[in-house]
Amino acid sequence: MNRGVALYTFKRFCDESPLEKEILECGAGVFEEEMEPLFGRFAQDGYRVHGIDIAEGRLANARAYCKRHNVEADLRRADLLELPFEDACMPFVYAYDVVIHGRKTVMRQMVAEMIRVLQAGGLMFVNFLALEDDRREKGQEIGEGEYLEQHGGHDVVHNYLQDTEAEAYFEGLELLFKEKRVTWKIKRETWRRQASLDYILKKP
Repeated sequence: MNRGVALYTFKRFCDESPLEKEILECGAGVFEEEMEPLFGRFAQDGYRVHGIDIAEGRLANARAYCKRHNVEADLRRADLLELPFEDACMPFVYAYDVVIHGRKTVMRQMVAEMIRVLQAGGLMFVNFLALEDDRREKGQEIGEGEYLEQHGGHDVVHNYLQDTEAEAYFEGLELLFKEKRVTWKIKRETWRRQASLDYILKKP
């Protein structure tokens, strides 16, 4: 779970919740079979796990990991814009480094879909890239805070938000936790600054 260390805080909130321990990860695939899916720690601690991803290859890697490590998870190929779950059916929902790849109008729709499937009293985690992240300096600006960046030979959207910009997406939710994280990582012998905004919210 090293990729998603911010989720440890979310898991603590979920562990302390009286709701049934059932969780949905949006973007549950992994890039390599050896990588632990982020939902792995929840599954190991007895949560009933569901996961969706739009990329079948990444889902196949997650399934292979689950098979090797005897992890039970309901994994489906699906789009975050149209989750294959009924309204208000999930106690806990999260998306880590997922909605950041949509244009701003699409990000709002993704968040709304997560809210749709969340139960009353349920908890949601979602994160966004902050403007201080220096990766945006490498991309082609296509809108305010929106950049096209090359990844694996493909153009990928990355969206960078002001500190309170995302909060317009959470109308009607209770904000339980917000953290802005700025970290430095070395990549190809160059130090890079990464910045994100993490949110934990509750549906009344």
